[in-house]
Amino acid sequence: MRQNYQISEQFPSQKEEEVLGFPVFARKDYWLLHLRAEKLLPIIIHNHNHEIIGFWCFYREDKKLVSPFNAPFFSPYFVEFDAKELLFKAVVDYCKLNFHLPVQITLKSDWNFKKLGDLVSSLKILKVELGSHFNVSSNSFVNLIDKKRKKRKLNSLLANNAYEIMQVEMAEWEDVYEQNLNWRKQKGHLNFISKEEMTKAKSQFPHTYHAFQLKKDGALAGVAYFLKVDQNMIYVYSLITSPSIDSEEPSLLLWKAIYDYAKVENSSTIDMGTSMLAKGRINKNLASYKKNIGGSHYKKYTFEC
Repeated sequence: MRQNYQISEQFPSQKEEEVLGFPVFARKDYWLLHLRAEKLLPIIIHNHNHEIIGFWCFYREDKKLVSPFNAPFFSPYFVEFDAKELLFKAVVDYCKLNFHLPVQITLKSDWNFKKLGDLVSSLKILKVELGSHFNVSSNSFVNLIDKKRKKRKLNSLLANNAYEIMQVEMAEWEDVYEQNLNWRKQKGHLNFISKEEMTKAKSQFPHTYHAFQLKKDGALAGVAYFLKVDQNMIYVYSLITSPSIDSEEPSLLLWKAIYDYAKVENSSTIDMGTSMLAKGRINKNLASYKKNIGGSHYKKYTFEC
């Protein structure tokens, strides 16, 4: 790649983030929700016309540079998506030259990892995780489901007037999220974001952080918290139902609600999260469930170089 660009350590302005459609995980205010400014290393790439063509951000941890923080993967900004591997090499080279620290990154499998390996010879894989996503189309969620039994179950739930789905408003955000945390702990889930952090995130990004609550006979029975990462992607952070009614599979109603929301928002992908257990083991039951309701699997890689 010819040196037709300039790298500097700064965040773009909020206006530039908005105009260019930065994903939430790349926005300055997202990083500052979690970390002090002095721990951050923003890297912006301009072309010869001083137009932004790329952006990355790292945080300094234990004598290494890491991306992302409190996010499932980093979504760097690139004007030309096909050139992202070349710009990644430019970012890594800059970090190595100026900081002499290892660089650790987590990326989804929409990157050309062979090309990355050819460009960055020191690249090594630290961890591989199995994730799933929906490809959003004009099809209804019911038609997306592969298993006939799941289709029948969903149609039965939709016909049951005891269930109701509604958005979680700001006034009840904390209380509903606290119940979400309680259910997650009961079921042995990992990677908790605190109630305080999630409430602060909702206040800071009211149009990015969303939640649906599922009620049965007027009582809270399930909840789904998700983010509109950018124009194309929705990421589901937590989707859970009360252990007392899991056998009824009411989670199907929450997945349908998110899928319908994605269609209205013209999003093309719903990231369903990973299906992992402790010590890098795959949660085979969860992975199979996601595939059976119409999801496709992908791999998420954590690299160091």
